[in-house]
Amino acid sequence: PNRLMLADLEFPLELSRVRAEPLPALRCALTTWLTRENPTCLIHPHGFYVALLGRTETEEWRLHFWPKGPRIVTGMPAFIHTHNCHVESRILKGQITNILYNVTADSSGCHPLYEVEYSGDRYAGATTNGLRKTGIRAHAVIKRRDIYKCGDTYNVERNAYHEALVSDQDSTSTLVCMHGRSTDSVMVVGLDRYPKNIVFTRAEYRARDFFEWL
Repeated sequence: PNRLMLADLEFPLELSRVRAEPLPALRCALTTWLTRENPTCLIHPHGFYVALLGRTETEEWRLHFWPKGPRIVTGMPAFIHTHNCHVESRILKGQITNILYNVTADSSGCHPLYEVEYSGDRYAGATTNGLRKTGIRAHAVIKRRDIYKCGDTYNVERNAYHEALVSDQDSTSTLVCMHGRSTDSVMVVGLDRYPKNIVFTRAEYRARDFFEWL
């Protein structure tokens, strides 16, 4: 009874099915759903668009779109971050370089650590999203770098520091499942000379404008 809705695609929105589904069928089903439902799409501070496909008590399914060309970053251009859940992504178009980092607290560290804060439902456009400086400094060292191409699936473990690099020479899209969410803080490796508190609201768009990116 408390189960929330997932998008009504032509197949079950389940990890095992999404990993195995042929890419043309997956793209076709998602395009059909986007055209029919035209859901609200929020722009992430890092310059990509997020459309919620639905959520249950244990999972959230999202579409991420990176447009071709320069992307507008809101707040602080700090891209190394954690998630308080496991993140599995299937690349529908384009390619992504995922970089994992070892981040260690050190009073002589090069970077201030920030914590992400939400004032409400992260998928509601009116919700403010903020970064709060923690007072902890840290070093960030690259652990590994992997390139994932169209059709590939990749995972980011909960609380792992990572950065997703997406070329602006082409549009890119991914189907994302976030599961195993915890109450852990979401952290960002910040930059000096930015305020202690950075607050912004995510602008809303209609997802139908973006289905050609699939």
